[in-house]
Amino acid sequence: MIKAFVENGRLVSLVIALLIVAGLGAISSLPRTEDPHITNRFASVITSYPGASAERVEALVTEVIENQLRRLEEIKLIQSTSRPGVSVIQLELKDTVMETAPVWSRARDLLADAKANLPNGIQTPTLDDQIGYAYTAILSLVWNADTPIRADILNRYAKELQSRLRLLPGTDFVKLYGAPTEEILVQLNGSQMSQLQLTPSTVAQILTNADSKISAGEINNTTFRALVEVSGELDSQTRIRQVPLKIDTQGQIIRLGDIATVTRQSQTPADSIALVDGKQSVLVAVRMLDNTRVDLWQAQVNKVVDELSRDVPANITIQWLFEQNSYTSVRLGDLVINLLQGFIIILLVLLLTLGVRNAIIVAISLPLTALFTLACMKYINLPIHQMSVTGLVVALGIMVDNAIVIVDAIAQRRQQGMSRLAAVSKTLHHLWLPLAGSTITTILAFAPIVLMPGAAGEFVGGIAMSVIFALLGSYLISHTLIAGLAGRFSIDGKHDAWYQHGIRMPLLSHYFQASLRFALNRPIISAIAIGVIPALGFYASGKMTEQFFPPSDRDMFQIEIYLAPHVSLENTLNQVQLIDNTLRSINGITQVDWVVGGNSPSFYYNLTQRQQGAANYAQAMVKVTDFKRANALIPELQQQLDSAFPEVQVLVRKLEQGPPFNAPVELMIFGSNLDTLRAIGDEIRLILSKTPDVLHTRATLSAGAPKVWLEVNEDASLMSGLSLTEIAKQIQMSTTGVIGGSILEQTESLPIRVRLSDENREQVNRLSEIQLVSPSGETVSLSALSHSEIHVSRGAIPRRNGQRVNTIETYIVSGVLPAQVLNDVKDKIAQLTLPSGYRIEIGGESAKRNEAVGNLLSSVMLVVTLLLATVVLSFNSFRLTAIILLSAMQSAGLGLLAVFVFGYPFGFPVIIGLLGLMGLAINAAIVILAELEEIPAARLGDKDVIITTVSSCGRHIGSTTVTTVGGFIPLIIAGGGFWPPFAIAIAGGTLLTTLLSLVWVPTMYLLLMNTRQLKTDRYANAQEH
Repeated sequence: MIKAFVENGRLVSLVIALLIVAGLGAISSLPRTEDPHITNRFASVITSYPGASAERVEALVTEVIENQLRRLEEIKLIQSTSRPGVSVIQLELKDTVMETAPVWSRARDLLADAKANLPNGIQTPTLDDQIGYAYTAILSLVWNADTPIRADILNRYAKELQSRLRLLPGTDFVKLYGAPTEEILVQLNGSQMSQLQLTPSTVAQILTNADSKISAGEINNTTFRALVEVSGELDSQTRIRQVPLKIDTQGQIIRLGDIATVTRQSQTPADSIALVDGKQSVLVAVRMLDNTRVDLWQAQVNKVVDELSRDVPANITIQWLFEQNSYTSVRLGDLVINLLQGFIIILLVLLLTLGVRNAIIVAISLPLTALFTLACMKYINLPIHQMSVTGLVVALGIMVDNAIVIVDAIAQRRQQGMSRLAAVSKTLHHLWLPLAGSTITTILAFAPIVLMPGAAGEFVGGIAMSVIFALLGSYLISHTLIAGLAGRFSIDGKHDAWYQHGIRMPLLSHYFQASLRFALNRPIISAIAIGVIPALGFYASGKMTEQFFPPSDRDMFQIEIYLAPHVSLENTLNQVQLIDNTLRSINGITQVDWVVGGNSPSFYYNLTQRQQGAANYAQAMVKVTDFKRANALIPELQQQLDSAFPEVQVLVRKLEQGPPFNAPVELMIFGSNLDTLRAIGDEIRLILSKTPDVLHTRATLSAGAPKVWLEVNEDASLMSGLSLTEIAKQIQMSTTGVIGGSILEQTESLPIRVRLSDENREQVNRLSEIQLVSPSGETVSLSALSHSEIHVSRGAIPRRNGQRVNTIETYIVSGVLPAQVLNDVKDKIAQLTLPSGYRIEIGGESAKRNEAVGNLLSSVMLVVTLLLATVVLSFNSFRLTAIILLSAMQSAGLGLLAVFVFGYPFGFPVIIGLLGLMGLAINAAIVILAELEEIPAARLGDKDVIITTVSSCGRHIGSTTVTTVGGFIPLIIAGGGFWPPFAIAIAGGTLLTTLLSLVWVPTMYLLLMNTRQLKTDRYANAQEH
């Protein structure tokens, strides 16, 4: 087979052409995004129970739904918040669930079954499984006129844009934020209603009866068929005003317009309000399918937006708030530049160490292997994103190793006078198994990342997959194309110029051989002395601050504000407008967009939607000139806003990488009694407030909102013929309103809401003036039956997996690691005396990190077993396997030492880097041991032979070390929080591991070979005697 690659140039050309076509085809057709697609394992269930207290919502709604959903075995976590009038349940599936749609479908079936066990008058629970993904583009329709906003016009064009975007190929989901809900509002005059002995309920029923939008049957005979319908449906405000209600004593018809005002307006209070440039607007958030190229899809969206922009009136403007394509282009462009920079660095190193011709042959393997990797990515549909491209950057210095070893070995044999085919055949016969072993072990080192379940595994798995494909391609291409090219073009022994065989450094070789001889003469002391260095790394790791994932380097950040639970949406909006004006005056901020009353559209992949329907909450998306300005602004803004708005809890937060968490530090208190949970929470918040670097704390068991309690005299209500339930219903209909019919406008239906006028329902003292109508038709004032008192009710009751919990969310100073703050408070928290049945657990970043590390290590034992089998089968020796595994463990210590010296925290990227580093250490150890095992004298412990053999290996070991380090230099220089510690762990560790490979491995080999020889001699002596 190899003979064809050495002698048949056409075959070599055709294989190269095939790789080029396959790679370029993959580039043009693979999906392209900024970040990896993370399976959405989150959903929320929202159930409205108007007028119910938090305790009633918990007992009658939340617990019923939780018990029903717990039947799903795929559920990992159920969290709920019961607030007055609404139950919000958040679901998280197990990390092993990859296909979530069937699970959510079954969840909806269970919710339908649970409806029968819920109280009457409750709204149907709705499951939203779209909260876990970031949107690809966010647009806004802004009302720019000085006239009052026309919600109907703004809403109409927003829905038109939504409809057009939904029809685009590649579009997955489109949602409106801040869209006003329009209705026809009928506001009744309380005194006139009392005189006519009418209630909102009876008026609504009259309107419903007058709305003839029902079939009146059909005429159908042998020759004719026609539908029958009664005219007079409610189709305008004028028609509604003309609806007759009653005939008075004088025979006059009382119409609705006589006792009520009829207006078309947005529903009040609104569910949420969006602000863009300080003006009310509607946001249109759109997400593309994960198998789509973002650049091509974005071009289609741009076309749709341009077309609609020509149709909208002049007082409406369509603005771009966010589009992922620009970030994707910059991110991938930077990584491609890093890739090219790494290629140039490696090429320069190869030119110096191997000579021009051999360097070019080895360098050819890089683009060919990259094209092979892209073709493999296409086969498994791995998108082009920052992780998969970074995998190519990581593999750049690794995938050249096989080519260096093979080309260098062929060149040496050619210098010894061998023919082309003989040099290639002998080299491959000698190296195919050791290189296969080293390649497989390096692949196995990255395997835990691929096998890791959950969001963290999906986020970083692309790195490992790219590296594995590159390693496979490197092995195959090196043993075929590169070996054939080296056989055809390597220079024979007649030439010895430096540019033909690389630079020789005899002085360095002399000192290295002297050092190795010194170590071999004192093997035990040398092995222990060298082992101290990685031990220092493991010791230093205990001094390093732990971190999960570093923050993002986006030119964006988010702001969250919380007000007291009883604050209305209008009050929250007023505070937001004041903060918004402050933000717009700050240099460097280019855009501020708000959603008041809920979460803004997710513009980053791990932002969570957990504040739906919270009137006291608002969230902003802030854009600045660049990420450096963002990092500088965040602490400044936090301090400025805290000082300017003391009545508001403002959180200025960086965008984090990796799986989502609610707060950097979370302390979860479990127990049954709400007052006790709150008291313990207050103690912990007091401790945290005295802890350095803590900015704000929040308790999920929030303070209550004021509630008006009506103490009804049951004797008086009995005499009036009204039950307590009937009184409650009539009050609710008078204040909240009741739907009576609708108006159809093209494809939309506007509900007609009937209630008392605002002046009759907005003040507590006017509540007693509501007139109730008894079954006999008599009217009675509410004040005659009751008196009112105001008490504080529960604001929210949180639960976690069926247990009541008070989570203390802790927000810290920007740049301070959560582990640092957690370490400061752990001892103080441990000293708290908790009542029986209460406990405290740690959540936040720490819990997510421990979970991710646990997932990563879950497959390590399997991988270690496979690695052991590979090495043992390659060498047929447990002693040599022990050397290789010990070198891998020590390389991890050296990587930790490098990270510690450069001052980076011990985070998840470092763990990933250490796994790759261990694979490289195994690779180098296998190459050296394979050379030593090939020479009988070395196996007998001949030190001179060992020194000569290791020195010959030192050439390509040194080359592969420098190329590996060179491949990571662009990632180190690029900066940011994610890649430098990852690259330092591998590059710095590889540099230090060279000492391990070239000195410690032969030293341990000599020790074990001496032991083996001693046993052999003893056995021989025993046989003689």
